[in-house]
Amino acid sequence: MQTAGRRQRVGVLGAGIIGLSTAVHILEKTQAEYGQGASAVEVTIIADRFSPHTTSDGSGGFWEPYQLCDTPVEKIRKWSEVTWLHMLELSTSPVAKEVATQLVSGYTLYTDGLPEHPFWKDTVLGFRDLTPEELKLFPFARWGFFNTTVQMDVKYYMNWLMRRFKERGGKVEFRTIKCLDEVKDQFDVIVNCFGVRAGQLVNDSKVMPLRGQLYRVKAPWIKHFYFVFSKEKPATHIFPLGDLVVVGGVVQEGNWNENVDRADSQDIWNRVTEFFPFIQNADVVNQWAGLRPGRTEVRLEAEVIAASDGKQIPVIHNYGHGGSGVTLHWGCAEDASALVLKHLKPLQTASSKL
Repeated sequence: MQTAGRRQRVGVLGAGIIGLSTAVHILEKTQAEYGQGASAVEVTIIADRFSPHTTSDGSGGFWEPYQLCDTPVEKIRKWSEVTWLHMLELSTSPVAKEVATQLVSGYTLYTDGLPEHPFWKDTVLGFRDLTPEELKLFPFARWGFFNTTVQMDVKYYMNWLMRRFKERGGKVEFRTIKCLDEVKDQFDVIVNCFGVRAGQLVNDSKVMPLRGQLYRVKAPWIKHFYFVFSKEKPATHIFPLGDLVVVGGVVQEGNWNENVDRADSQDIWNRVTEFFPFIQNADVVNQWAGLRPGRTEVRLEAEVIAASDGKQIPVIHNYGHGGSGVTLHWGCAEDASALVLKHLKPLQTASSKL
């Protein structure tokens, strides 16, 4: 039984895959803790960009740790493995069609030297080095590996998450937020999932855009993914996603341009057709550019700010996921929701848990 008093209010800032998954996690965890009737906790997402207009929607939805700067490997391993299990379960469940999640296999190729195996090799399925016969298929590569991972079409997944959030009583507010002062008197706990704009929101100089640009093409003959890493060129990739194939890309630190750049388009296409001539006759459907939320290290922690009346308001930060928002989202949502629960006031009597 819930004790008397108003519902506590949690505000989640940002509606990309990090904000939306975090809001769902918070709502479900608090309802499990306090009961699902008239929930003791009200969760509201505030953003001025929702799917399909977020950076997350433009991503390839591929599980693989990428562009995480100095984030400790132990943290990446924890968050990515939780997310892996979540995505793997979705890909083999009856909702796989709704969330457009599937297993996909392919090749990662290196033009220079013999790097170490990635730390996540035992998480993915069927990781192995390429045979000499396989390497002959890719004359530019000196070394490579093959594995199976999991991938989702993020716009479908985001729609599913939003529906799940609203069905459980979650609230949504379309609003532009420029600083925490605008919401600090509105909520009992604030969760900052503002992505690349978190730097401006909380004056964090460690945040920077990592601009990306992609093609989506029709190439139904391509069934595997391909990555190429080279010291002299940006990482190049191809991977099938639904009815289309995603081709990229670039990683441009500090570039705030969200428009497609013709020079980048030409460079991407030159690289991908040089490495993989089998894609050169694909029909281009569209191009997209977006800003990955880069940071020197993923920030997932709590701090306290003062409201206008002097009340202490916990702020849970969950941003700076670089090119790994999809790869880390469910693990980070789990840790962020645990921090929220830690900072909410107890709302149940002892007898209610008997």
